[in-house]
Amino acid sequence: MVDKSPEQREKELLTSVETMANIGSFWYEPASGDLYWSPQLREIHGVAQDEPITYEQAMAFHLPEYRENIEHLVEQSFQNHHSWSAESCLKDRDGRIHWIAITSITRTLKNGDMALFGAIQDITVKKYRLQQLQEQANTLRSTLDNLLDAVITIDNNGMIINFSVPAERMFGYSAAEVKGKNVSVLMPEPYAREHDRYISAYQKTGHARIIGIGREVQAKRKTGEVFPIDLAVTEVTYSGETQYVGVIRDITEQKENARKLEYLANFDEQTGLPNRHRFLDLVEKRIESQLPIVVAAVNIDYFNRVNTIHGHEEGDRVIQLIAQRMRKTIGDSGWIARDLGDRFWVGVMQDSTETSLAIIDKLHGVLREPFKTAFQTHYLTASVGVSLSGGDENASGLLSQADTATSNARHSGRDKVAVHRAEISNSVVTDAETEVALRASLGKGQFECWLQSKVDTNGVVRGAEALMRWRNEAGEIIPPDQFIPIAERFKLIIPMAKELLSQVAFVVRQLSDKGLNDRIAVNVSPIEFLQDDYVETVQRIFAEQNAPLNQLTIEITENLLLADPEIVEQTMSRLAELGVVFSIDDFGTGYSNFMRIQQLPIGELKIDREFVQLAEVNDKHMGLLLAMLNMTKSLSVSSVAEGVETETQVKLLKENGADLLQGFYFARPVHFKDWLSERLS
Repeated sequence: MVDKSPEQREKELLTSVETMANIGSFWYEPASGDLYWSPQLREIHGVAQDEPITYEQAMAFHLPEYRENIEHLVEQSFQNHHSWSAESCLKDRDGRIHWIAITSITRTLKNGDMALFGAIQDITVKKYRLQQLQEQANTLRSTLDNLLDAVITIDNNGMIINFSVPAERMFGYSAAEVKGKNVSVLMPEPYAREHDRYISAYQKTGHARIIGIGREVQAKRKTGEVFPIDLAVTEVTYSGETQYVGVIRDITEQKENARKLEYLANFDEQTGLPNRHRFLDLVEKRIESQLPIVVAAVNIDYFNRVNTIHGHEEGDRVIQLIAQRMRKTIGDSGWIARDLGDRFWVGVMQDSTETSLAIIDKLHGVLREPFKTAFQTHYLTASVGVSLSGGDENASGLLSQADTATSNARHSGRDKVAVHRAEISNSVVTDAETEVALRASLGKGQFECWLQSKVDTNGVVRGAEALMRWRNEAGEIIPPDQFIPIAERFKLIIPMAKELLSQVAFVVRQLSDKGLNDRIAVNVSPIEFLQDDYVETVQRIFAEQNAPLNQLTIEITENLLLADPEIVEQTMSRLAELGVVFSIDDFGTGYSNFMRIQQLPIGELKIDREFVQLAEVNDKHMGLLLAMLNMTKSLSVSSVAEGVETETQVKLLKENGADLLQGFYFARPVHFKDWLSERLS
């Protein structure tokens, strides 16, 4: 099964919902004349899916007595920019009559043009059912009294004839209190004043604004409270007299829920501040107006400690205090918004960038002042990242730049204000591009094993160190320092190292077949070494090449010994039992715990090139080098001196008992095939 994208699923869901509810959607842009009908809307009208539809053709489906009102509502909507709802009656292509409910709203497009968006539901069944209920007067009363909606019947003079039980609950009047009174008693002004005139005008002209259409209006309870209702009025004839039946739904709760949803979509409920979504809109409008703005991302340093030590309720109280202090500090100079957790956004709008930055510096300072709740005093700091408008950035770009600067502030020790610099952004982009390229290179043979020989003090080759080189799509060799840190950060080093180890196993197999016992060393990062299946991976790769593990040396750093002592010791012991020799790489530059080294199956120490190269010119470094060489002897491990580049260094190391030498004086790294060719010749 092919996974569907979120967009495909959303489209299918929308289509399914429209079909189930018999609702169609539309949009209309008068400037261009473009009109779109959804598939279900075409189904309601009996129009083929591929048939073009114009606005005039759409209006022609409405029966004449309803068409004028719909056209009027559309016209008013574009003039007043308000939403509206109405009922209408239309005749489809096959001549069938449909009652429909229309809900619509206007929006301003990005190009400044107006567009009308809306939905149409086929309510024919509901309409006919209501008519049947109205004709069945004896059954109607018991039914209406159990509805959620109120039903009120008035005569052609506007006097109340029937007042259902739900109407009593909704308006607070008993039926006895209102029967015989004008229905305007249930209306606020100006509806009450105009109601009788409206009925009279309708009876004379037949032009209806509510009857047979339905709309949202306001009503008034006995207490005087005004509230919103959905009102649908139907004209009926009973015993030869005209009556009007109103079906009323109290939509106070729906309105309040809609208001809450709109609030939550734009504001943070806890602090009352705008949220990120709202902040983005404000910044975007500022940029569109070509007005300057400085955006700052504010992260409270180590805020999780407040929640962990004092509980989330105390954390919420502190967040509210932070929001109050930030709002007071920024004042009318800009906006404050809250993102998730302890992150805030600040937009400062001053004519001078220097002035804006000074305000942010002030904000940074006041956040250091103690925050006192009823239970505790909290001392906090903030890492702040700042981005400046003025280029081609949009709001999202400015927030992204501020976010990057915040990360820089945190990495620089926190409690700092860092202003975004282009080179930081460029570095992030470069790292991202490198990551993508590394992922694309996996499994394509682009990660090559190169070997640098290790020799004894007589210059005889005794093995080599495996070094990874990346040959990219363009055939260029990328230096390790440009991709290894990124590979380790995203754990890509794990599959890359497997490719390298497979090539190392091939080399070992070739040497073994020729009777050579050269050892090949491979560097292993802590990320690889701490994998649960690392031992099994090494065994499998060497078994696939039928290569002996007793010619493999694994080089690890001193810092790995600090990672997880128990796991490290277990892994080393298991591999040592298989014949693998362990070497401490760059010995002397990390954390050296000699007791720990003695406890682990370590057979070799590699002396860092810095000690070798500085020993010629510095007596202190000479002393360190000699001390390390003596130490290897006392620990009964072999020594490898790296970075050997001069004859003087060779002589010094030979005289002081170094076991193996490695460096440009003897050989530079070469592709493993070239190394094998020379070694086996």
